[in-house]
Amino acid sequence: MPINYAWVLDEWNKFLDMTERIKTSEADPDRNGLVKNVYSFKVPDDEVKKQLATVRLTFQRVFENWKWRGFGSLNAQVKTMRDEIHAYLPMIERSEEIEANLSVDEPGPQIAADDLHPWVWSAARPHWDSGNDRAAIHAAAVNINSRLRKKLGRFDVSESKALREAFSLEDPQPGRPRLRLCTPDDPDHFKSVHVGAVNFGCGLFAGVRNPVAHLTDEDHDLSEQEALECLAAFSLLARWIDRAEVQQKPYEAGP
Repeated sequence: MPINYAWVLDEWNKFLDMTERIKTSEADPDRNGLVKNVYSFKVPDDEVKKQLATVRLTFQRVFENWKWRGFGSLNAQVKTMRDEIHAYLPMIERSEEIEANLSVDEPGPQIAADDLHPWVWSAARPHWDSGNDRAAIHAAAVNINSRLRKKLGRFDVSESKALREAFSLEDPQPGRPRLRLCTPDDPDHFKSVHVGAVNFGCGLFAGVRNPVAHLTDEDHDLSEQEALECLAAFSLLARWIDRAEVQQKPYEAGP
C-alpha cells in the first residue's frame, strides 16, 4: 500500500503544534530582580510522548535508513524530533511531485523458462542454451505435436488436423478420440473453450512454427524476448493438451 504523505504531514504538524512552548507561570524575582518564566508544552507530557512515538514510526516507514538520535529527557527528545521534522518537511510537502518525477515503476512479472511446461522446455533448452532461439521454438512445437499424436493415438494426420480432431465439438468416433477440457454441461462455455483451443493451436503452428521452420533469420528475425514469448504460448497449449481428458468410442464388435 502506498504511503499516505498527507497523513504523515498532518501528524508532523500536530507534533509541532503540541510541542510549542508556552508560558505557564511566572516565578518570583530572584535576588537580582530577574524574573524567570516557566514554559511547558501545550498539552500534557503523556500526550507528547504518544505523538512522539507516532512521528518516530512515520520516519521509520518513510525513510528506510533513518535512525533515531533523540535521547535523554523528554525536552531533549522533543527538540531533536522538531529539528528532524524541519529538516525533512520540504520532502514530505513535495512528496507527490518527487514521486511523479523520481519514482521507478516496479518490474512486472517475468517469464521463467524453467517454469514452462516440460514438453516445451525439455525440447527447447538445448537449442536455447546454445543461442539458437528459432531452433528452440521449432523443437518445442515438434515435441508438442508428437505428444498430441501419442495421446490421441493418431499418427495419420497433420498437427492442424490432429488439433481439429482432438478438440472437435462432435462426439468421439471409433479411431477418432477427442480431448475434453471441460464437460458439456454449459454448451456455450464448452464450445468457446474447445473452438478456442483449436484456433489457438492452429494459429501457433501456422504463425509461429512455420516461419521459424521455413524462413531464414534475415526474413524472420526474432528478439530473445519474442522467442521466449513464443515458447510461453506453446507452453499454454501444452498444458491444455496435457490436462485434457481423452474420450474414446470403441469399435463395435462384429456379428
